[in-house]
Amino acid sequence: MTPSLQILYHGNCFDGITSAAIFARFFHDRVNDAVTPVFRPMTHGQGDPYGEDHDATFWADQNVVVDFRYSPSDRLTWWCDHHHSAFIRPEHRAHFETAPDPRRRFDPTAPSCAGLLARWLAADHGFDASPFADHVRWADLIDAAQFTDPAQAVELAEPALQLMALLEAAPPEPIVSQMLRGLALGSIEGVHQAPEIRRALAPVLADHQQTIERFRRRMEVARGVAYTDLSAEGTGGFNKFIPYYLEDALRYTVTLTLTAQRAKVSVGSNPWRRPDPLINIADLCARYGGGGHPVVGAVSMPPDQLERARRAAEEIVAVLRAG
Repeated sequence: MTPSLQILYHGNCFDGITSAAIFARFFHDRVNDAVTPVFRPMTHGQGDPYGEDHDATFWADQNVVVDFRYSPSDRLTWWCDHHHSAFIRPEHRAHFETAPDPRRRFDPTAPSCAGLLARWLAADHGFDASPFADHVRWADLIDAAQFTDPAQAVELAEPALQLMALLEAAPPEPIVSQMLRGLALGSIEGVHQAPEIRRALAPVLADHQQTIERFRRRMEVARGVAYTDLSAEGTGGFNKFIPYYLEDALRYTVTLTLTAQRAKVSVGSNPWRRPDPLINIADLCARYGGGGHPVVGAVSMPPDQLERARRAAEEIVAVLRAG
C-alpha cells in the first residue's frame, strides 16, 4: 500500500503556500516520488489549532507542518517554522528542545519559512533547492516586509505580489491547489499566467482598489497609530501596507475585519519607520489568543464574537498609543 502524506501549512499566506510547495517537491525528489500529498491550510484562532487530540489531526503515515505551530505529537514527522509564537504552550517548546529530531527545524530569525526550509533541506537532506531561488526571494521579501517602499507593497506590479493578494483574499480550494502544484513544479511567472489564476485575480485586484478607498474613509490616526474598523464593510483579507501607503508617518496599525469565518484583529508596525523601542506584537496578540512575529501579528475569534474582538482591538490600540 502506498503511504500517505499530509502537509499542513499556514493558509492564505504566500510564505505558507510556498513552504508547502517546496516540501512537496523535496518529498517527491528525495523521499518517495509515488506519494500524492494531501494539503491542509491552517489558521490561527482561539485555542489549540490542532484540537484536543493532536494524534487524530495527524492521521497520515507522514505528517508535515510548515510555517505553522509546533505539536509534541509522535505522529508529527517533519516540522519547520520561524514564528516567535510557534509553541502553543511552554511544555511544547520544552518537548522540542529536549527531544532533538533532524526532521524538525526552528529559527525565529529567518525572514521566511520558505527560505529556512529550502536552506535546511539542501544542507541537511540533499535537496536541490536551486529551482526555488525566486520563490524564496519573494517569500523573504513578503513575509519580512522588505519592500522598497509602501508603493511597491500596495501597487502590486509584480506577479508574486499579485499572487500574495490572491491568497489573502481566501480563493476557493481549486485555485489554491493549482497554485500549490504550479509553485512546486514551476515558476511564479508560470503560475501567474495560468488562465484560471488570471480570472481569479481580476476581481481581487479590483477589490484591492476599493479597499484602499475604504481605508481612506475609515482610518483613524492618533499618536502615530492607525485604527481602522472595517467590520461593516465586508472586507476579509486585505493588504496590510495600505495604511502606510496613505499615511507614511505611522508607527503601528490595527485593523478589525469580519467575515463569515472569523472576526480578526490585524496588528502591524511600520517597516519603513520601525518604532524604537518596539512593542512586541506577537506577545501583545498572545494576550488575546493570537500570535505572530514581534513586528506583525493577529488575533482571530469566532464571527459571533465581534464585540469581543472590537474590545481587544481597542485595547491593543490603547497599548500602542501609550507606548
